[in-house]
Amino acid sequence: MDDEFLKPTKYCDIDSEEIKDYVKKLGCKTDIEIASAIFAFVRDGIKYRFDYPSTLASKTMEKKSGTCFNKANLQIALLRKAKIPAGYGVYLVRKEILKPILPQDIFSMVKDPTVHVFAKVFVSGKWIGLDATVDIELFRCFYQNSGVWTHDEWNGKTDICLRGNLVLEDQGLYASIDLYLSQPPKFWTDSLIERANAFIEEKIKQKEENAKKNN
Repeated sequence: MDDEFLKPTKYCDIDSEEIKDYVKKLGCKTDIEIASAIFAFVRDGIKYRFDYPSTLASKTMEKKSGTCFNKANLQIALLRKAKIPAGYGVYLVRKEILKPILPQDIFSMVKDPTVHVFAKVFVSGKWIGLDATVDIELFRCFYQNSGVWTHDEWNGKTDICLRGNLVLEDQGLYASIDLYLSQPPKFWTDSLIERANAFIEEKIKQKEENAKKNN
């Protein structure tokens, strides 16, 4: 196993206090137990919200929110700090995957196809995809009946990854995607990020209110 999959990078700052403290609290468990705990924490403890790809893993942990880039980067940082090899899986996907969670004018700015990043972990002698992108609120509000995302418990053996015809190309596994993360934003600005996140939060709020009325 290439030790590049255990090292920090500029954005995957595994030696930050936030990352070290979380991993220390995991205690002595098997690699599968640790990977499962980290997966569950990043998937549902870190809400999917828009942010800049260049956000440090420790900053994503502090914010408790981020995109697929941010969440995968944090998940990989935690795994590497726990001495479990982890890398970046990269897919080219149809931008349609973002349509439910973006205002139409912002959605129109997204390049098609677009890049999707998720974490892969090396356990039991093989690489397994563990995509922690979609938290439970986002899943229930936008994707529950889409056939694209699942919200399954990990069995320690098989991939949990994006599926269906929205995935156009598997671009492989990388130890670092810092060059990609460091590129200037294509179109995102603070105001667009704020508006996109407000859109998600309003839709989730509406769904919760409707659910209460129907109970």
